[in-house]
Amino acid sequence: MSRARPGWPATTVGSESTRETILITASQVFIAQGYEQASMDEIALKSGVARRTLYNHFASKKALFDATMVRLWEHMPLADIVDVSVESRPPAEVLYETGRAIADFWAPPEAVAFLRLVIWESARFPELTDSFMNIGREPARGAVKRYVRLLSKTPDFDINDPDLAASQFIDVILGEILLDRLVASRHPALSKRRCDYVVREAVALFLSRYRVQTS
Repeated sequence: MSRARPGWPATTVGSESTRETILITASQVFIAQGYEQASMDEIALKSGVARRTLYNHFASKKALFDATMVRLWEHMPLADIVDVSVESRPPAEVLYETGRAIADFWAPPEAVAFLRLVIWESARFPELTDSFMNIGREPARGAVKRYVRLLSKTPDFDINDPDLAASQFIDVILGEILLDRLVASRHPALSKRRCDYVVREAVALFLSRYRVQTS
């Protein structure tokens, strides 16, 4: 079974295109400096490009921030996983792969640091929260909700509120993978073994609650 790659860029810059190099560098600078303190000049310098080149790719710091958000959320491919017919694969398999995509995205410490950045600076820059919601969170949750709605229409599942059921599944995973680390002073990476255990338990809980039991 294929696994989603973690949603965070490598910390070294190799032979990537100029745009990719800028995005990798920008994500590092935003996490280290915060949105307000991060400067386009510093990002250009650390990317090894001229200031004009940076602005040719990204007209403003907000445009650059949004591009880093797009790049990061592309590595949580929930739409690719769940936008299939219900009959194509067993629900337990689809739910597991979906859960692993969520867990793998948030397991690295950089993921937690980036979310903390958005929360911390949202009072001064509410547009950051808008970007986080519109670019990543809502499309990701929407993909899971679409799949659970499909399950609710099959005779094998009894789901009166598919959107709530989808949120329950997601939040069981995030409650363990993300929330404690979000408020802790340190947020180390989670092991693949722990992520796998959490996801399997979330799948089991969902199936126990919503799959029709046959005698």
